[in-house]
This record gives sequence, C-alpha cells and structure tokens, in this order.
Amino acid sequence: MSWLRSVPARIRWTLALALVGLGVAVPFSSPDGTGMQWDELVLAGVAASAAWTFVGRLRTMDAAAARPWWPPAVGAAMFALAQLLAAAFPGPEFDGFGADDVVLFLGASSPLITCFLLARRVSRTRWPALLVDGAVVTVSLLVVTEVLRAPIVQPMDAPDDVRTLVLAYGAYAAIMLGGAGALCTVSTAALRRAATTLIGAVACQAAAAGAEAMAIVSPSPGWTAASDVAVTVALLASALAVLRAPERSEGRGVRATAPVVSPVGMALVIAAMLSLPVSITLMELRGLDHSLLAEAGMATVFCLMALRLVLRIREDGQVTEDLVRNEEDFRDLVESSSDGIAIVDDDLHLLFTSPAARRLLGLTGDSHRDSHRDVNLLDLLVPEDQDLVGSAFAAGAGELHFRVVREDGAARELEVNSSERPGSGRRVLYLRDVTTRRRRERELERMAYTDHLTALPNRAQLFEEMAMPALGPRCLLVLDMDGFKAVNDVAGHEAGDQLLVEVARRLHTVVREDDLVARLGGDEFAVLVTGTVAEGEEVAQRVVDVLAMPHRTGEWAFAVGASVGVAALGVAGGQVAFREADVALRAAKAAGKGCVRLAHDELPAAVAADSDLRTALADGSVHLRVDAASRADGRIDMLHAVPVWQHPLHGRVRGQDLWGAAERQGASGALQEWLLRNACSAVAGLPDEDVAVAVSLPAGHVTTEGLAEQVADALACSGLAPSRLVLSITEETLLTSSAALVPALEATRASGVRLCMDNYGMGHSLFALLARIPLDVVRVDVPALAGRDDTERARQVLTAIVNTTTSFEVTTIAGGVSSTEMLEAAEAAGVGLVHGRLLPHDLTIDAVADLLDPAEPLPTA
Repeated sequence: MSWLRSVPARIRWTLALALVGLGVAVPFSSPDGTGMQWDELVLAGVAASAAWTFVGRLRTMDAAAARPWWPPAVGAAMFALAQLLAAAFPGPEFDGFGADDVVLFLGASSPLITCFLLARRVSRTRWPALLVDGAVVTVSLLVVTEVLRAPIVQPMDAPDDVRTLVLAYGAYAAIMLGGAGALCTVSTAALRRAATTLIGAVACQAAAAGAEAMAIVSPSPGWTAASDVAVTVALLASALAVLRAPERSEGRGVRATAPVVSPVGMALVIAAMLSLPVSITLMELRGLDHSLLAEAGMATVFCLMALRLVLRIREDGQVTEDLVRNEEDFRDLVESSSDGIAIVDDDLHLLFTSPAARRLLGLTGDSHRDSHRDVNLLDLLVPEDQDLVGSAFAAGAGELHFRVVREDGAARELEVNSSERPGSGRRVLYLRDVTTRRRRERELERMAYTDHLTALPNRAQLFEEMAMPALGPRCLLVLDMDGFKAVNDVAGHEAGDQLLVEVARRLHTVVREDDLVARLGGDEFAVLVTGTVAEGEEVAQRVVDVLAMPHRTGEWAFAVGASVGVAALGVAGGQVAFREADVALRAAKAAGKGCVRLAHDELPAAVAADSDLRTALADGSVHLRVDAASRADGRIDMLHAVPVWQHPLHGRVRGQDLWGAAERQGASGALQEWLLRNACSAVAGLPDEDVAVAVSLPAGHVTTEGLAEQVADALACSGLAPSRLVLSITEETLLTSSAALVPALEATRASGVRLCMDNYGMGHSLFALLARIPLDVVRVDVPALAGRDDTERARQVLTAIVNTTTSFEVTTIAGGVSSTEMLEAAEAAGVGLVHGRLLPHDLTIDAVADLLDPAEPLPTA
C-alpha cells in the first residue's frame, strides 16, 4: 500500500467523499437520463476540485513546465460546466446530443493535447511512427468492438441521434486509448511518473465512455455507477498527474530529453494490439461470422502495421546512419583535440586512448588506438601517485591530479576529470597537461608566502603557521635590528640587503629545524619557537649574541645588534601574541637596545628614570656575581665578574639593562671603574692565587679614556697580580669604540694583563684579529657554532678553532655549555676551559671560596 501513501491526502479525501456522494446520489438518479441527475452534481464537484488542484499546482511551476498541463485544467473546468448543465436541465429519455454533450466531449478530449505536448519534450520524436501506432491501436479497438458485436451501434428502438451518441462514446474510448497510449508510452525521465499517471487517467475515461455507452443501450444503475466511478477516478488521476510533474523544466539537454519507456503505456499498447487476434481466434472457435465492417477494419490494421514496418526500417537505417556519422564526428573531434581522452575499465586498463592522451601518458610504439589495451593506467604513473590515484578512482573521485614520466625522464603533471555511467564498467578520462600551470601556481604560492630577498617565510606564512594547532607550548620572538638605518645611509641599500640576507643566515644557526624564522618587513624578523617562554628567552638571547657580531658588506664593517621581544603563543591566537611581543620589543628598544624583553615583564623601559646608579654604587646596592670557568679536571681556573643592581622597585637588574641605565645617566665610566676595582679585590682575597678574573667591556658602553689608569689603580689597590686579570672584548667592541681603545688595550697588556676575545669565531676576520691584537684568551659560544641540538657539528667547528688558537698559543674557553653532551664535545675538542649554565654560575665570591677546595671536583648544575 506504499503507492497509496504516495497519493496526496487531498486526492484521497476527495475520492472518498465522491464515492460516498455517488453512493447516495446514483439511486435517486434516473438511469435513462430523465429527471434530475443528482450524480452529475457530484461529478461536477469532483471536476471543480480537480480544476482547482490544477490551477494551484500550475501557479507554482515555471511557464515551460506548466504549459502541457493547462489543457486538462481547462478540460476539468469544462467537464464541471457540462455536468452542471446536464443536471440543471434534465431532458427526455436519451435525448441525443445537446450543448452539455458538446462541452463534455471537448473537456474530456483535452488530455490528448497534453499527451501531444509531452511527446514533444522527447528528443527526436518520430511523429509519423506515433501517428501510425495510435491509428493501429484505435482501429484495433474499433474492430474488436465490431468483432465482438457489442450492442453499441444499433440499440433497440433508439432514434438515429442516440445511435450516433452510442457510436461516439465507443469511438471516443478507442481514440483516447490509441492516442494516449502511442503518445505517452515514451517520455522523459522527469515526466515518466506524470505521463504514466495520465495514461491511467485516460484509460479510466475510456472505461467511463464504454460504461456510458452500455448505460444508453441498457439503462441500469449499475452501468451508471460504473461510469460515474470511472469518471471520478479519471479526474482525480489527472490532478495527481500534474502534482507529480516537475515544477521546473528539465531543459533541452540530451540527457534531460532522452526517451524513457513507460511500462504502463507499453502494456496498454500491447494489450490493445493483441486484442484483435485474440478476438478473431475466439470468433473462429465459436464459429461466428465476420461483418463487412470488421473485415475492412482488419485490412486497415494490417495495412497500418505494414506501413509501421516500413517506417521502422527507415528509422533503423536513419539511426544507423546517424550513429556512423556521430562516431566519425566523435573520432575527428577526439583526434584533433589537444586534451587527451581515454577510456578505462574497472581495473583501470586502457580501452581507448586518443592521440593526445597517448602523447600525454607517454605511450609509444604502435599509435593505433587499440594497441595499448593491456596497459594499466597506474603503471604509467610515478610510484608516489599510484596508490593515491587507485584509491581516488575506487572512491569515485571525479577530479584529481597525477604525474607521469615521459620518455625524456621528465615528470609531467596531468589534470584528470572523469565520468562514469553506473553499471557500464567504463570510465571516461579527460586529460590535460597542467605542468606549466601548476609550476606557476606553486611559484605564485611561494611568492605569496616567502620574502623575495631572504627567502624566509613572510608575515602571511608566519600567521598561518601560528594558527595551526600544536602539540606543545610555543612562543613568538619579534626582533628589530639596532642601527640598521646607518647601514643604508652609509653603504647604500645594496649593502643593507646583503646585511639582511646575512641576518637570515645567522638566525638559522640558533634555531631548531621545527622553529620558523620569518621576515616581517624592513629590518624586522620573527621566530616562532616550539617550547616554553623560558626556552624562547634562551633562543632570544642567542639571537642577540649572534647578531651582535660585526657584519661585513663589501669594504664596510658594521656593528649592528638586535632587540628582541618574547611572548607566549596562547589560546588567544597569533594576533594577540604578536602584539604582546611587539610591546616587549619596544620595551627592549627603550631599555638600551641589544637586549631581550618578555611580554608582561614589569621591568620598565628605562630603569634609570626613578633612581641614581652612582648612589647605588656608593651604598652597596650594586654587588658582584661571578660565573666559573673550569679546566677538564673540574678545577676552577677563571671567574667571570658581572655587576648586579638590586633595585628597590625592579629587583635584579643586570647585563644590557644595567649598562643601558648607566649610559642614560652618564655613569658608564663609573660602573666600569667599580667593576674593575671590585672584581680585582674579590679575586685577590680568594685562597687560590691561581684563579683569574675576567671583566667584560661591553660594546657601546666602554669608556676608553682612562681605561689603562683604571686597570692600574684596580690592580694596585687590590694587590692582584696583573696576569690574573683578563679584559674581555668582542669584535663589536672594537668596531664601535673609538680608535684609542686598541692603544689602551695594548698598554694594559704590556703591564701583564691578559686580553680575551669573546664570541670568537662569529666574526668575519679571525686571523686579522689575531694579527691586530695580541690576544691571550678567546671565548667561543658553542651553541652558536651550529644549529640547535647539532652537537657533533659544533664539536667539529670548535676543534678547528682550537687548532687555530693553539698555534698562536692562545687559550680557548668553550662558553654556553648547558648540557652533558656539549661538555663532552668541548672536552673532546681540546679546549682549555669550559663555561656555561651546566657549571657553577651566578655565585657570590664567598660561594666561590667554598668551591676552591683541591680535594673536591667541580660540581655541575
């Protein structure tokens, strides 16, 4: 009963009410046509309801889709009018044709117009064949009626006009079945349900006509009821047909207008045509004679069938000719197309390949289209694409890309669109060479996400990477070059570009492979570090150290540094992290440049704004902290002295922050003198008289005037042997200080003080430094020698440096040692001293005294 549930509720309720109404009205209606015809009032209501359904549906359809269904809508309205006229003006018994009968026949014939319009929707409709088929069915039904001698031609005691009416009903039934069956047996896929329903409606109308004719011949309530029920079902079936029609026109495409056979229509045509031989057989078995009219009808049917056979033969010939012509056109089109066309089976074996497809796929040998049937498409692809393409085709993918290897060894990229008809076992592939286009697309994509000068990722790729989910914490470093404008002003923009390329190279030496280095624009860079903020701060400090090394461009050498802001990349996203890192960068710039600032760091941009460093030096707020450098046996051989300001508001201030505050207050010379005096005095009081102390003279903050006198006074006041004092400088210090620095250093060394070159190996003229300044010690920052975690590479470079310095009788200190692996690598390279976080650091001088026990080895962190 699923088909019944598919019928709209309005149709089902109308049918139920109509059957109830007819059950009440038919007994009170005279079957001979006299008196009041109450059943015709019920039929008028049903017809009006059907017409209303038609109009409501047609208003929702577009014009093209609604056009075929207007005739039955008008016909239903005319049928309602005819029934009202017949009921309102009852006449005598079988009064023949009247105005109501004319309107009735016109309305009841309207479905044939719809059948004709629906037949026009089918592509290449064969109208002669349709007309012959309709004529065969119609004549066959008329002959069957005559053969069976149904009493519809000569009802007893009936006037001529009544006999004509009976004959008209019979002819109407034959014509409706023949016309509808022939025209609607073949329709489009979208219209098949509607056309099938319309055929059923026409069949009910034909049955109603036959019942009405029998009611005229033999008046009885049974024939009247049968006719009324058939009419009711026919009207409602017509309304159901329009409800099943599509709201939008399916267009005039080949697939949309392709013919589709209706099983119901086919069954109706076959049954009508078979009824003739069946009826003749029955008459022969019963020994009945044929009338002259029946014999004439049979002859007509046979002639029509012969004509239909001729038309069929001509159609077949025309179809064959069209197929041959279409195949030739298709072959010419395929062979002249620059795009390749191939047909494969379910196993992706090539069934057909056009010349362009064979060229694109790299097929050689016989150029015949069937010569490569045993070739599998996957065998022609590069190995990396075979599994992917096989899986994509199995999943029914319609578009994909793959690569094939040509005879010259070059891989070509092909774009493939495929289509498959269900159940055909064949897939048509449309191949296009997109090698050049894809290369250009990749180049455009690379340009969109890459800085053209440094080849680093640009801002767009940085933010895209920050938006990607990560397994662990990440932080963002934003850095800006200090003094970069002077490079462009002095040496020109080409020199500035070379410096930026060098900055990009150096940044890659202090990050891991999974960290992202990007150029934001100008002299601004960023580093996306995989790790915590503490790890990011460590990387940032390495960035500051490595970029503080002098840069050489052509004949020029520049001492530029970098300031770095660090921010955690949290759930707020990359934009927030970038803003926080940028604020931290500005704080680093304001603090004196060449330093690192963390986001949300409470240290103000200028510590010097609310306190006096000279007062702090005098009252003891600045004190000395030292880091130990030891020999391979673990004994401390040297200390690195660092001033630390215990600020009442900002806590511990040291390093670049402290020297930057001193420079703002004009107290760099005072801090330098304090550091020399206190470092010498502290080390002089240690029990081990072999321990030396190193004092760094930071770039940009060295007071050259009076340096030799300050050193001499510090040694004299402390009683420290000059050989136990080491002055540490960097190549940047030499480049940024006045020309008087070198003579001052030479004077101090002449007194016995040793000189150390810090960050040795990071500059550009190592041998020139050794020739220019008589060094005694060099300090190498081991982590800066290679990429992060590449300890073996750092050891190889460190070994080369040790070999060089040893030949000059210079002691090498391995700095920045923060792991056991790095310590072992430094010892294997043969360095004299090691120094870093793995060893004792940030100690008071009293803590160092406790460590200077010859019996105790040097502890590690």
